[in-house]
Amino acid sequence: MAELAQQTPLSISQGVRNRNARIVAYCVLLLLLADSLLICAIIAHVPYTKIDWDAYMSQVTGFIGGERNYAELRGDTGPLVYPAGFLYFYSAFQFLTGGAVFPAQVIFGILYIINLGIILLIYKKSNLLPWWALCLLCLSKRVHSIFVLRLFNDCVAVALAHATIALLLYEHWYLGLIVFSVAVSVKMNVLLYAPSLLLLMLKGMSIRGVLSALSAAALVQVLFGFPFLISYPFEYISKAFDLGRVFIHFW
Repeated sequence: MAELAQQTPLSISQGVRNRNARIVAYCVLLLLLADSLLICAIIAHVPYTKIDWDAYMSQVTGFIGGERNYAELRGDTGPLVYPAGFLYFYSAFQFLTGGAVFPAQVIFGILYIINLGIILLIYKKSNLLPWWALCLLCLSKRVHSIFVLRLFNDCVAVALAHATIALLLYEHWYLGLIVFSVAVSVKMNVLLYAPSLLLLMLKGMSIRGVLSALSAAALVQVLFGFPFLISYPFEYISKAFDLGRVFIHFW
């Protein structure tokens, strides 16, 4: 009784936060385990949706074969319209899978769990949600489908974008911007994050620091695109960074 009387509202509040943090940590581990089992079940029992994988592999095959003209890198769904980072990632996937779908699904299943882990880390770091709300992150049928049934490059780009957010939460500004630039090199729609990221940088860094971090991010784009920029620069820039494209969304 005396110990309870000695406790201050601040110490009680701290104790509650520590207990909630432990609950959230256990919840995160259980969610990762449960979703890993769900991913295995999806790969084993749900038919793969053939959309872009074959086109990706055709475009990568042309790149590996020595083609550096973006206008000539094509697949079943049309010309290549993603920056050079896409080619590097999917060249690695082709090397690891031989272009086969099943091993690619396994890789993307692992990528899904990594992405989920990063998202859970972000929410845990923010310490704003109750533990039960984290369960909602595992209920999206569409996200599971995009990762392990369609193998879209959005999966790589968004996982890197989430990694950027996590790095910025821990104030690793330069590394975060470099990872963000790698994400943009996989799919340009990640640029939609840019205005809010710039605002965070301006609040957390000096102007000189912001310019330095942006220069590092730009350097990543130059290095990734270098084989194409020195051979067919117009074709690369016009195809990979075509801001005039019209995106039609059907639900």
